[in-house]
Amino acid sequence: MNKMMINNQVVLSKVSVIWCLLFLREIEGKNCNFNVQVEQKLLNEGFHRNLSINIDFASDNEEERWLYEDCMVGIEQTLPAGVYASPDEINDNGCKNLIHAIFKTPVNTELPAQKSEPLIIHLLSKVRDYRTHVYIPVHARYHHAAAGGGTVRNEIPVPKLYLMCPDKKLNRCDNLYLQVTRDNNFCVKEVSKEICSWKEIPTIVVTTPITWDVAIGNTDHYLIVTSGTVTVIIAGSLYLLNAIHQHKTQMHRNKKKF
Repeated sequence: MNKMMINNQVVLSKVSVIWCLLFLREIEGKNCNFNVQVEQKLLNEGFHRNLSINIDFASDNEEERWLYEDCMVGIEQTLPAGVYASPDEINDNGCKNLIHAIFKTPVNTELPAQKSEPLIIHLLSKVRDYRTHVYIPVHARYHHAAAGGGTVRNEIPVPKLYLMCPDKKLNRCDNLYLQVTRDNNFCVKEVSKEICSWKEIPTIVVTTPITWDVAIGNTDHYLIVTSGTVTVIIAGSLYLLNAIHQHKTQMHRNKKKF
């Protein structure tokens, strides 16, 4: 009799534990609806412009707002070889809403596009009023001239978005991509053995990918440009020498008068 009672108690305990786990999972687990919209713009004209990144974290959906409150935002922006950004210019000038920028790729601002590599930049910001808006100054590199001239197109891809939120609230989402514990670009396994706190979030792109057409020289005009340049240099040099000669002559005459 005692054995039967003990067995029944064990069975009831196991059933209770299972029900508790299922109940907790029902409370904590849910498929989060990430209605995150990303808009990119390239402002100004010429070779020196501003790249604007505007992120809307479901500001119109009150049911999803809890997910983004007090979260840090990580933006991974890749720039093509023909475009670059300066680490000193970004971090020293205090770009709008930008906490810090980490260049994952070394930057050489003097290299032409043909000898450069794409840049990967991590931009750190924060969710404010369920939005994040940052911008960084970007510059077009010099491109080698080509027959016929024209322009070269640089395509700036849509950035990847990461979030790091307090209380590990993103772990409540059952979405499969959030449950993967592998390292991402914002977490390095060698630094910490803990599960990465940064989660990559899917986005909805509301603008077309940015293209930046940069004018290049025309090698067909090489002889004309070279001849014109040499002519201007010679004429300028002769004018300068003549001005110096006249100045010295005038000074010599003035000395004789006195």
